[in-house]
Amino acid sequence: MILAGIHAVKHALESGEPVSEMIIERGKGERGKGHPRLNELIHLAKTHAIRISFQPRQALERLAEGVPHQGVVARMASRSRIDFKQWLEGLDDSASLLVLLLDGVTDPHNLGACVRTAEAAGCAAVVIPKDHAADIESPVAAKAACGALSRLPVLSVTNLVRAMQALQEKGLWLVGLAGEAEAQLYQADLNGRLGVVMGAEGKGMRRLVREHCDQLLGIPMPGHVESLNVSVATGVTLFEVVRQRMQAGGKA
Repeated sequence: MILAGIHAVKHALESGEPVSEMIIERGKGERGKGHPRLNELIHLAKTHAIRISFQPRQALERLAEGVPHQGVVARMASRSRIDFKQWLEGLDDSASLLVLLLDGVTDPHNLGACVRTAEAAGCAAVVIPKDHAADIESPVAAKAACGALSRLPVLSVTNLVRAMQALQEKGLWLVGLAGEAEAQLYQADLNGRLGVVMGAEGKGMRRLVREHCDQLLGIPMPGHVESLNVSVATGVTLFEVVRQRMQAGGKA
């Protein structure tokens, strides 16, 4: 996985994420002048004994895949893949368990932003389908996640509906967000073991995914916009869960 940009790389270095190599644009940093922020990153990398290399701008652009790199990219150590079934077997019986499921989120920026929000809201994992999701390892997703990928399991499953059924068997109540739902988010009880299911913009959840939710909820929108960006809707929903649990005196 590749991280691109000064802020993303600095966050990874300061938080102790597994950076295997930092790559600086040739002519900048310690070998150039007037780049104090890059020099700071070089110092941090040396402090953590991380390999540093200097390469042409074209090499960084190729690695960053369109993400503005600002003269620096970091190559991350490969994340170990977590198997959904193994994760499910080790699932605790916490009464406040929270899981985010994403159906059809194919924009890597939205996917990364959803993972970041899920980690901030205290989710135990994010579940995505293998064939209907953006590449979670892409530089765009990694930058949008802002370090959350190293702290939160992102579980890729062959069949999202079967994964939903397995979570239901573990006692999770699955709520799906749908614009046409009669019940509203702020009227629902979101305490207990919960899975939040989000679909993509426009299409929303696929039919079978929608049908396997225990409850469908809508976000009230008094304005004229028909739908929210999925990462925004995810934030609204997950932090309503957090609000309710804090109000109930429990830990989100």
